[in-house]
Amino acid sequence: MIVVNLDVIMWPDSPWPAMRQEWLRAEEFGLGRGWLYDHLNLNGRPVWHEAYTTLAAVAAATSRIGVGTMVTAPNFRHPVTSAKTALSLHALCEGRFVMGIGAGGPGGDSDALGGGPLSRADRTARFAEWVQLVDLLLTRADTDFSGRYFTARQVALGGGEPRTPPLAIAATAERGMELAVRFADLWITQDVGQNPAVYAGTPHAEVRRQITLLDEICAEQGRDPGTLPRLAVLGYGGERPLDSIEAFRDCLGRYAQLGVTTLAVLWPRGDRSRARLAVLEQAAAECTRS
Repeated sequence: MIVVNLDVIMWPDSPWPAMRQEWLRAEEFGLGRGWLYDHLNLNGRPVWHEAYTTLAAVAAATSRIGVGTMVTAPNFRHPVTSAKTALSLHALCEGRFVMGIGAGGPGGDSDALGGGPLSRADRTARFAEWVQLVDLLLTRADTDFSGRYFTARQVALGGGEPRTPPLAIAATAERGMELAVRFADLWITQDVGQNPAVYAGTPHAEVRRQITLLDEICAEQGRDPGTLPRLAVLGYGGERPLDSIEAFRDCLGRYAQLGVTTLAVLWPRGDRSRARLAVLEQAAAECTRS
């Protein structure tokens, strides 16, 4: 029997009482983890709460559901303060936090602090340095680091072995996957093609291409692919897993066959949200029983 965990992408775009009820309902459904996109804002929404502050409130209001960032990015966060926040949140929620991290893209998040735009190659290089420094901060009692993008001077945050919190790295191309294979406890992708030059057609075919590449990099670096779980976010791009329970079962089967170990779907918003919530509840119940 193929077992796939079911997570959900939540939205920090409502007053806290409404958000709290959504998270409590997600926990009641039995979903494994709720993730928050980490942006200064998203598509001009009038309300968009900061991710780590929101997750701390969620952790205090819930008791079982995991929490995570989808994803912490270097655009407006420094590794030192990010690692300190992650260590504190992981402790306060008693181990339920996963620190998702990614390279960050161009746009408002990237431009907010000034300094000029970065090319994709520069963002990738900055991300590699960011991940390396965060790993040091989380695993060492004291850290000294001097890089092209970031510096840390005799920083003691309370890190140590084994590393906590777990790291989840979002990566769709080779250099990012190399970081995931080296550092990550979970690899993240989603159902859209990130690179038109190599986009394999359907979202499913693109994820299959990425997983093939990920397995090759595991072999090159001497890591057992079975030690790197894989999460796919569905619903942001071409897949519609909550249109019906049949659509969800179809996605579950196809992505499980690729080796995806966790599906993350979007908490329903807008038209048909009530019907999609009913599908999500049934899907969560079926995944819990499997």
